[in-house]
Amino acid sequence: MVTRRSQSSYKVEQPVRFYKFIALTFLVLTVILLGVVVFMSSKRAEIVITTKPSPVDITTKVVLGDPQSTHNIRSIVKKKVVTIEESFSPTGTKEEEGIATGLVTLHNETTSAQPLVATTRLLTSSGVLFRLKNRVTVPANGTLEDVEVYADKKGSVSNITASSFTIPGLNKTKQAVIYATSIEPMTGGIKKIGALSEKDISRAEKNTEEKVKKQVAEEMSEQYPNLVGVFHVLDTSSNTETAIGSEVDSFVLKTQVTVVSMLYDKTMLKDWVGLQLAKRAIDEGETVQASNDDPNVTFSDYNERDNTATFTVFHDGLVTLSTENRDLDKSDFFGKTKDEVRRYLLSLDHIHKVDVHFQPAWMRTVPHMHDHVSIVVKEVQ
Repeated sequence: MVTRRSQSSYKVEQPVRFYKFIALTFLVLTVILLGVVVFMSSKRAEIVITTKPSPVDITTKVVLGDPQSTHNIRSIVKKKVVTIEESFSPTGTKEEEGIATGLVTLHNETTSAQPLVATTRLLTSSGVLFRLKNRVTVPANGTLEDVEVYADKKGSVSNITASSFTIPGLNKTKQAVIYATSIEPMTGGIKKIGALSEKDISRAEKNTEEKVKKQVAEEMSEQYPNLVGVFHVLDTSSNTETAIGSEVDSFVLKTQVTVVSMLYDKTMLKDWVGLQLAKRAIDEGETVQASNDDPNVTFSDYNERDNTATFTVFHDGLVTLSTENRDLDKSDFFGKTKDEVRRYLLSLDHIHKVDVHFQPAWMRTVPHMHDHVSIVVKEVQ
């Protein structure tokens, strides 16, 4: 009876041991698997790419005033001929005394008009004497502007700055309420005499051209306030009655200037040029950022038959690496070491610096999981 009970107890203990072994094995495997999962989930890589933009520019021609153009930039082209007759001085080689002249404003603070004859004296506080060129009448309680006067004596002493004048010919009471003032200096007390040359005429023409361009620009700005313009002198012709070589202190030049105005919408031009500049990107892996400055515009050509004008446009910007670049696909870095990542990225255009950070720090390669790899792109400061 005793022998039978021992055998039965042994048979019961054997399956229990087996199940314990299986349970322990499963537990160990579970712990190991959990450790692997935790380890894998903790592996992360951050790749910081510092880019350095490169300059890029575009120079192209734009035709204005052509209804068939494809750029759709609002534009207007106008040609204008302006004639100006003006006095200039030749390049002086010697000086001589002359009579200073200028303009004054006469003031009358009385209730009666005041007539003044030609040669009426006007005296500054420093004792410099001028005279009226013509007879005038100063209205009661009013002023008379741009009255011509000339110095009583020759010489530089009469080249005075803006001044106040009394009228000695009037009684003391009237002198306080009838007087003259000037806002511009008197000139001509010293004259520079020179022989008229071709250079003098050329210089006068250039001066007139700039004056006409400014005049036309102001007119166009008032007429088309929403447009900006480029103004170019197409032709200039001039003549003077003073012979070349004559020794004179001044000469009168009659000049005819032809100016073409090229008016355009600044915003529309900038947008269009920006699109042309964007085409300089090699592929979708590059991004072009146009400069915030306005495009540089210069005259190129004018077609009188069609009344169209062509100007040259220059615009610049920066091209850099796009964050959508196919060379930055995360899978390209899986399994690579830090050095391999750096070598690969630095071989690409526009990349200045590469930093690779692993977590945990003792990792040696980039993990094979998209969610555990981050790529940061920033520009060099």
